[in-house]
Amino acid sequence: MTKSPFLILVFMVLNHMVLAQDIEVIYHISSDQIYRIDIKESEKAVFYLHFYSPGIVNYGESPQFFVSGWYELNNHKHNLVGTYSPLNSMALYVSKDNKPKYIDRIEDTDLNLDTTDYKERFVFPLNNELNRENKGIWYKGVEKTFIENIDFDSKNVCHKIFIKVGDSNKNVNRSIDISDFVIKPFGNNDIFLEDYNIELYSSFTDDLGHLHLLLEIRNEYVIPSSSSSGGYFYLKLDKYHVVRHYEYVETYNQGRYISFLDENYIHPTKQRFLVLADWSNSQIIGSFFIEHCQLTIEKKWSF
Repeated sequence: MTKSPFLILVFMVLNHMVLAQDIEVIYHISSDQIYRIDIKESEKAVFYLHFYSPGIVNYGESPQFFVSGWYELNNHKHNLVGTYSPLNSMALYVSKDNKPKYIDRIEDTDLNLDTTDYKERFVFPLNNELNRENKGIWYKGVEKTFIENIDFDSKNVCHKIFIKVGDSNKNVNRSIDISDFVIKPFGNNDIFLEDYNIELYSSFTDDLGHLHLLLEIRNEYVIPSSSSSGGYFYLKLDKYHVVRHYEYVETYNQGRYISFLDENYIHPTKQRFLVLADWSNSQIIGSFFIEHCQLTIEKKWSF
C-alpha cells in the first residue's frame, strides 16, 4: 500500500442511539512522511511531515490541508508548521521560539497563522506551469536559497474507517476497524486525491442482539470527476461485535445513474428508492427498498 504525502483528516462523526447502544462512525485520512531534500550540493535536510485537517475537506473549494513536523540539518532540529494545497503549493514555517506548533482551525477562509512569529519559510511550488525551474525556495530572513523541490502530489491517500459501539448502560466502548470491508468495492486503499463521504444512514438491533448498520457512501474523485460513484454498505455484527456479513450496492455512478427517495411510496418500515438514468433520457431504470438497514432490489438497474 502506498501512503500519502499528505493529509490527516478526522471527520464525519455521527452519533446514533439504538436500543441502549451509541454508534459512532469515525473517518480518518492520515499520512506521516519523511523526505530527504537537497539543500546544497553536499547537504541534505531531513523533513518529517505530519498531514492533517481539522474539518471536512471540500474539494470543490480548492482544498487546503495542514502540516506539522520538523526538519533537521547539521544535527539541529527545527519545528515546522504549514499548509498544503494539492496541485498548487506547500508552505512550511519555522517558529522563532522553535516550539512545536499546530494549526487547529481556519476562520472563514483565512488561515489562523501569524507568519510574523516565524523566522524561516520553505515554499515548494507544485504547479509546473508556474514553476518552470522546478525549485523549492528556502527563505531565511532576507536570504533566499533555491533548493530541491518535492512532488507532494505524487503519492496516494490512506483511508481508515472505524465504527465505535458503546453500551450506554455498561459504559463500554469498542472501536471496530471496518476499512477493509468498506473500501474494498472501490479497489485498493491507495487512491490519489479522493474523498470518501461516509454517513451512518441507519442502525438496527434484532432480537438476537445482532447489530445491523447501513452506511451511505459517496466516492468523489477529483481527477477524473466522471469516475465518481456511491451507494449503500450493509454490515451485520454479532453481539461480540464481530462482522458476520457485509454487502455493497452501488446506487450512484456519475454519468450513468443516480437514485432518489420515492416520496409517493408509503410504508411503516420500508423506504422505496428509484434509480434514474443520469445524463441521458432521465428514465427510471430500477428501484430498491431499505428496511431495517437492509437493501433489497425490486428492479435491477443496468446501463
